[in-house]
Amino acid sequence: MNNGIVFLHRLKSEQIEPRITEVYRYAGISIPNLFSNPTEKNYNPYSNYLNDMDSMINDAIKEISSKMNCRSAYIRFPLKINLLDSDKQISDICFAEKKIKSHSLYLNLKGCHSIYLFAATLGPEVDKIIQRNSKVNPAKAIILQSAAAMFIEEYCDLLQNHLLLQEKSENNILNPRFSPGYGDINLNVQKIFFELLQCSKNLALTLNDSLIMSPEKSVTAFIGIKKENN
Repeated sequence: MNNGIVFLHRLKSEQIEPRITEVYRYAGISIPNLFSNPTEKNYNPYSNYLNDMDSMINDAIKEISSKMNCRSAYIRFPLKINLLDSDKQISDICFAEKKIKSHSLYLNLKGCHSIYLFAATLGPEVDKIIQRNSKVNPAKAIILQSAAAMFIEEYCDLLQNHLLLQEKSENNILNPRFSPGYGDINLNVQKIFFELLQCSKNLALTLNDSLIMSPEKSVTAFIGIKKENN
């Protein structure tokens, strides 16, 4: 496999299958499934509410999808894990002459011999739609925000499947992705992603003083690589 080389990846919006239940989840809306009369099995007192919400969510999905520009960059490195404290399971995670001391990342990468770093984004137009609606229609903005969250996660899943197909020829599998901000991984680690992936140049991503990415609907993550029988 090619180590230390940045690869770029793109998808058209129509290649990402939207999941309406995930939009409900990101919006914090529970889906009622109650019957007012147990003899009327097909009657749902919430049917009008659900129809209205489904319509609003489908409109949001279409609007976000029409503005998405799904792009990502990824890079692969050999990985070395130096266990510092066996009781607390704290390790130095070493790759590309970088070192991250972590318990959480050690647990995620345990048994891995290599690592991917990736950054993915839906592009700036998605942020603009959400920001514009937040001023005039906050309820709609929440649904748009949730639809965008669903799409970026779906894109990351598709990207991970793409990487898995590349690894299968060497009998490798991938661990679940792990992002800065999870567990004990400080957001300062974002700077490593921006340096190694050249995020500003390759994806037009920026990182502010609070270590928040722009466009906001963007993700960075580690993915551990290990042998299938490990």
